[in-house]
Amino acid sequence: MLKRVVISLTIFLAIACLTIGVIAWSRGYRINVGQKTLTATGILSTSSSPDKASIFIDGKLISATNASLSLAPNWYSVKISKEGYQPWEKKVRVQGEVVSQIDALLLPTNPSLRALTSMGIISPVLSPLGTKVAYIVPTDEATAGGTLKPKSGVWILELRTTALGGKSEPRRIFAPSVKYDWTKASLHWSPDEKQIIAAFKKPLTTALQLITDEENIVPVDVTFSFSSLINQWEEVRREKEKEAVTFIIPKLADTLLRATDHIRLSPDETKMLYLATNSGTLAPILSPPLIGSNSTEEVRAIERGKYYVYDIKEDKNYFLTGSKSVSSSDGPIWYSDSKHIVLVDKDTIALVDFDSQNKKSVYSGPFENNLVYSWPAGGRLVILTSINALKTLPNLYEIDLR
Repeated sequence: MLKRVVISLTIFLAIACLTIGVIAWSRGYRINVGQKTLTATGILSTSSSPDKASIFIDGKLISATNASLSLAPNWYSVKISKEGYQPWEKKVRVQGEVVSQIDALLLPTNPSLRALTSMGIISPVLSPLGTKVAYIVPTDEATAGGTLKPKSGVWILELRTTALGGKSEPRRIFAPSVKYDWTKASLHWSPDEKQIIAAFKKPLTTALQLITDEENIVPVDVTFSFSSLINQWEEVRREKEKEAVTFIIPKLADTLLRATDHIRLSPDETKMLYLATNSGTLAPILSPPLIGSNSTEEVRAIERGKYYVYDIKEDKNYFLTGSKSVSSSDGPIWYSDSKHIVLVDKDTIALVDFDSQNKKSVYSGPFENNLVYSWPAGGRLVILTSINALKTLPNLYEIDLR
């Protein structure tokens, strides 16, 4: 009887010890043989796009993405690299019993260019949702081919690929029956993307309202109501911006709306890019901070004339860049993955992590009006440029970052 009790007790203790050991192992505890101690480790989970890139920890090759690495609590210099791509590097903090996440975007060393238009265009304008570009093909360029049919007018290009992976073909929504001076024209999208106004100004002489989902329609003359329409559309845009910020970040909405401008929510609405127009301080919402959150140092005091990114989920605010270092009049824009920002400085386009780390140049060369758009489905940027030395009108090109 006693023997049976001893055996049962031994089995129970063995199972209990094994269970405790498994739980401790899963939570990151490891035996330090040298110090003869049980140490809590952390997990560094790494992924990259493209995958199967090399992971270097403090200069030593450790593994390849995608992988979960068990590391003692400390700060580590992490480098992720792959042949043909620019390396990704960051100082990362690993905490005991905590999973820290790295998701590295590797940018090609030599991105390729591909033409999206070919007729020579002017005045491209991105739609409010960032999915379409409206532009003008002027008369003189369109008829230069002699025997070819004129293609002048207002065109729309959807920033998407077809089911077979090809490019979307542009379509003309307005073919003028009279001759216009397109060099003095500008295009204006309605907030719902259903209308475009082509305004011929300096000073304003004619304004034509077009329907975007129809082709070759008869435009409506809105010359006398042009200013009020544009003001109405701008008011709708501001109201939508205000509603979005108030709904997503209610506790900081007053501060952000009062002291900021150029507010841009990331495509997944988890972060906000903005320009500080007044100095102020963002009060903390989460106290204490989330465990395992981004280890990059944040900035709660904002200064006028600087761009910042606020991470809504982690309640962290990061300084991005000063307004004087940004050439584009539209300022920085979001890359399609909601994790990176597109910066334009003179003849250079760069991508940077939303927390201002890993700024990498993706294009260096001439492009018109510092214009750059992010392809909604990811992997590409769109610029306006002319790649030959001839004095021809520019076209839209995609920069392939895959």
